[in-house]
Amino acid sequence: MHSSDFPSHLSRRKLVAGAGAGGLAAMALFASAAHAQEAFPTKPLSVVVPMAPGGSTDYLARTVAQHLSEALGKPVVVDNKAGATGAIGTSFVARAPADGHTLLVAPSSVIVVNPLVSKVSYDTVRDLKPIGLLAKVEVIVVAAKETGFKTLADMIEYAKKHPGKLTYGSNGQGSAFHLAGEMLGLMAGVEMLHVPYKGASLAEAALLSNEINIMVTNTVSAMPYIKSGKVVPLAIASSSGKSRELPEVPLATETLRGYTADTWLALYAPAATSDAVIAKLNAAVNDYLRDPQQAAALRSRGMEPAPGTADDLQRYQAQELATWTKVATALKAARRLE
Repeated sequence: MHSSDFPSHLSRRKLVAGAGAGGLAAMALFASAAHAQEAFPTKPLSVVVPMAPGGSTDYLARTVAQHLSEALGKPVVVDNKAGATGAIGTSFVARAPADGHTLLVAPSSVIVVNPLVSKVSYDTVRDLKPIGLLAKVEVIVVAAKETGFKTLADMIEYAKKHPGKLTYGSNGQGSAFHLAGEMLGLMAGVEMLHVPYKGASLAEAALLSNEINIMVTNTVSAMPYIKSGKVVPLAIASSSGKSRELPEVPLATETLRGYTADTWLALYAPAATSDAVIAKLNAAVNDYLRDPQQAAALRSRGMEPAPGTADDLQRYQAQELATWTKVATALKAARRLE
């Protein structure tokens, strides 16, 4: 029997009824999705820190987690998943359900540098979705007191007169501070000897005992030694300008034009997380970063709050990736990243 055999009014009724049912189903699905976004979060959240407890990343993650818990009305637990220079925790978040309940607080070394110098099981751009930049951490060039260096110009002059004799330490081969030191040497046109250590604390101990001459590090780590006079601050390398805590220390660009090295911390979710959830998390985080009391606490630890949109972070991350890709490519060509 053909459809034309049915009475025309019956066929039209069925079509209208079918269309109405389909429309209602579509509206129900849309309403359900909208309700799910409005209801977020529906359970406790986990903020993964891809390193051991302690340090600026862990501190910031815990303060952000506390604020998110208050803002969203759900418990937020910090989960330290250390190992493989941050790859274990980062890969865990990349594979987590994309519902906004598993987040990552990570430093720039994990997001930008590690994928350039090591084989990692995650692709930052493909596997993670930016929520927002949290803070920039001041980067500073410091020297052992015994060197006699007072300025960055002193250091460069010595390195030019004694090629390969100036030693600089870092928290490991292929680390962000290793690359920052190499970029310093490349831009200054000097040859320096890199001495890697298994962690920042060991490198700092070596600087204090004059086993190495200089370090590129962050103000958070260096501040106690600077204040006690045990190391000499040569220059602030951060692109954000003069240090609030060390205003008397000149910028590196005043001596070496164009030399800046930033380290930063940001918040991410799995790549498929909805824009609505990202927006809700971004708003909560920006409220925290713009709170005067919280901002003052961060600045006292050498971190400059950096509120902004998820798109702001995406653009900034792309710029950072371009910068460090050039450095890593040059070092690999010179066989200095074996």
